Amino acid sequence: MSKEDRLEKRLREREYRYEREQRYLRKRSELDEVLEEVFDRRTLMTIYELMNRGQIKDFYGVVSAGKESRVYYAKGGKGEDLAVKIYLITSAEFKKSRSMYIAYDPRFQRVPRDFRDFIYLWARREYRNLDDAYEAGVPVPKPYFVRNNVLGMAFIGEDGKRYPTLNEVELEAELYPKLYSQVVEAVKKLYRGARLIHGDLSEYNIFITPGDEIVLIDLSQAVRIEQPVADQLLLRDLKNVVRFFGRMGVEVPDPEELFEEVAGRRPFEVS
Repeated sequence: MSKEDRLEKRLREREYRYEREQRYLRKRSELDEVLEEVFDRRTLMTIYELMNRGQIKDFYGVVSAGKESRVYYAKGGKGEDLAVKIYLITSAEFKKSRSMYIAYDPRFQRVPRDFRDFIYLWARREYRNLDDAYEAGVPVPKPYFVRNNVLGMAFIGEDGKRYPTLNEVELEAELYPKLYSQVVEAVKKLYRGARLIHGDLSEYNIFITPGDEIVLIDLSQAVRIEQPVADQLLLRDLKNVVRFFGRMGVEVPDPEELFEEVAGRRPFEVS
């Protein structure tokens, strides 16, 4: 290779490196704009790490926002639609109100004292809950990854717009009995297959697809059936189900009867 060819090669390599760095900086700048000023530096570095690993390719706008977390629409490394849930590093009140869901969970025997570590544990719990439920055939978003306080799962919607929840739509009356049966079947699979109880089930966290199928979301508070609060939470979930579908004209049983149908025993009865 001649001297001129070597020089040209070095110049092309420098040009390539420069262009690659500029693309990276532009992507970081765009991401900073999307994430605004909400997240601290550690959270941003976690997101950049996931992007560098190829688990997140592109980041778009907010799908939903609450006091404890925000959900963003994103694209995965293979082009799949993602919902990226980011838990906010906020007040210690979060830990106080959530400790009951972690207590005696055999999968996570040590509850961290540090608040940030607790948030990281909470994100890992939701990932694990989703994974156990998905493997049991429960209609939930497929989990893809979790890193610190960032959780990635399948996006339930189209073109960056999520599907509505049951409380957001008005459906034909004859459709509600079918949806009620789907919800009860999902609760059974969750209990019997994944050994989990949703813990916060209501019409506000059940998506309805264009094909009139349900998808359960927000499993962060799900507990194992052997935890001390399990029966209390299952009964509360079923009361919410009965209340909503009864209001929609569906013939529904007493919540305690539905509990027995799901669990094979009466509430608070030792098997």
